[in-house]
Amino acid sequence: MKASLAYYRKIFVEADRSDKPGIYLLQGSERFIMEEMARRVTDSLVPDDMRSFNLTVAYGEDIDINAFITTASSFPFLSDRRVLVLKELERLRGGWKNLIEYCMNPVSSTVLVLIFNTHDGAGRRIRLPRDYRKLESAVERSGKVIRFDRLPDADIKRWVLQKTKKLGLDADRSVSEALLESVGGNLFELQNELEKLALLFGNEKLTRDHLKQTIGSYRVNAVYDFIDAVRPGSEAAAIKMVSRIIRTGAERPSVVVYHLIRHFLALLKIKAGYSGSGYRYDRLRKKARLFRTREILTWLENLRITELLMKSTSFPEEILITGAVLHSMRGTLLGDRDESWFAA
Repeated sequence: MKASLAYYRKIFVEADRSDKPGIYLLQGSERFIMEEMARRVTDSLVPDDMRSFNLTVAYGEDIDINAFITTASSFPFLSDRRVLVLKELERLRGGWKNLIEYCMNPVSSTVLVLIFNTHDGAGRRIRLPRDYRKLESAVERSGKVIRFDRLPDADIKRWVLQKTKKLGLDADRSVSEALLESVGGNLFELQNELEKLALLFGNEKLTRDHLKQTIGSYRVNAVYDFIDAVRPGSEAAAIKMVSRIIRTGAERPSVVVYHLIRHFLALLKIKAGYSGSGYRYDRLRKKARLFRTREILTWLENLRITELLMKSTSFPEEILITGAVLHSMRGTLLGDRDESWFAA
């Protein structure tokens, strides 16, 4: 099933049920929601005053897998259930066979939560360990494998609005969209910024000025100003602006690509006949008039290739995005097999 807020709400409701499976394998690129799921399972089974006895949290990079399995095989202390959470399973070095054997015959009083991140912090896909599919099959027989993919943009906006209300913040959709534009779609970073806003301005109605005070004026406006400057004939200015954004650390290259894709998809919808209303639509409609449909498609294809290269190679991201902007402004397509494409 495609990732959505409704999909994740259903998963969380199931996690609250008393008849939980003995093993969860949470896998995907949406780290924040996987962490929330692990916390949900833990909170429902282990009271705060028993966590030092019946909760174990470990990380794949530095775990003693044999000791971890021994703990999983032991009985809980003065409780019906014990919970073990193994985060960053993709970093596990060795011990896969023993973990698989445990998952084929788990202890009924233990709930094991395994978290496997399919992408690294830069969004690049992580190669699956040799024995991962065997682990997946073992969990499917005795537990539950759940996929956690990134939320679509519309649901990220809804998520931001829900979080602002939960934190007691008074923010309308325009402020939420400005936060998303400046921070990107990383839910961890969005949560951090919202918590800072709640701490500083919890009793006020939020405006863009509040965002500038917490995030920084340049970062709030940098990507927005860059995208606004992207138009036929502005090649030099666009290259200069994107280089400054990356050089100053105002935004990561992957986030700039993300916003460019959103922007040109919106322009393509308008070219295809979509109509709307409001200030944002009027600005997009005027911008769409500046581009031919073929030019928009060239941007989207170049950005698609760039996003793929960012996830699958270690090539410098600043050069990748600069090359994508340069070729798109010139109306030429990137060669997805020839790595000399980024040369001017």
